[in-house]
Amino acid sequence: MTAHRCCLIDDAPLPDVGALGVEGHIRMSRRFLDHAEKQLNHHDRVQAAEKIWGAIAQTLKAIGEQRGWEHRGHSNILAINEQLGLEFGRVREFYRYMDMAENMHRNFYENRQSEGAVRAALEDARLFIAELDEIRAAPPRPFIVRDNDDRVRLGRLLGLPRSGRPPIGDYSPAGYSRTHGGVDARFPQNGGSDAEAEAAPPQGG
Repeated sequence: MTAHRCCLIDDAPLPDVGALGVEGHIRMSRRFLDHAEKQLNHHDRVQAAEKIWGAIAQTLKAIGEQRGWEHRGHSNILAINEQLGLEFGRVREFYRYMDMAENMHRNFYENRQSEGAVRAALEDARLFIAELDEIRAAPPRPFIVRDNDDRVRLGRLLGLPRSGRPPIGDYSPAGYSRTHGGVDARFPQNGGSDAEAEAAPPQGG
């Protein structure tokens, strides 16, 4: 997969209140990228850092929405990132990108990153978002559940109770996407609870 510079959309408008969906999340992502650059140009590295996190999070949420996955909350965003990295053979790179994004999120509270570090992170964010855009435009890839970490992560994304997680060795021809025919009747939608999912965060892959 070839990464390229993601083009900025100047002052991309916000979606209507309550109207997100895939395109709404993408619109917010582009808006945040634009704002991050403008804030850096005004030497506001703290606000810029948080917009970098927001741009990446919104792009991951767009893919979660596209696939019918749970995507509310920080833990689900991390789970989407890990699942996509595994599915597309980009685990190490996607971990690195997410580590950068979380550092930017922390910087909003801690003010520990220099302006140069935030500007470098913005360039990485553009590359990462470009890769995620390619994934969003491509069909999901087949996925086999290898271990319990996969079971926990997929259970979280599919909103399944602990007892309903896919077993080790289970196979989906479409990456366990609910909207691409990758989830069968064994995994009913919204079968789990937010409380149970939150109690079982994804682990390293």
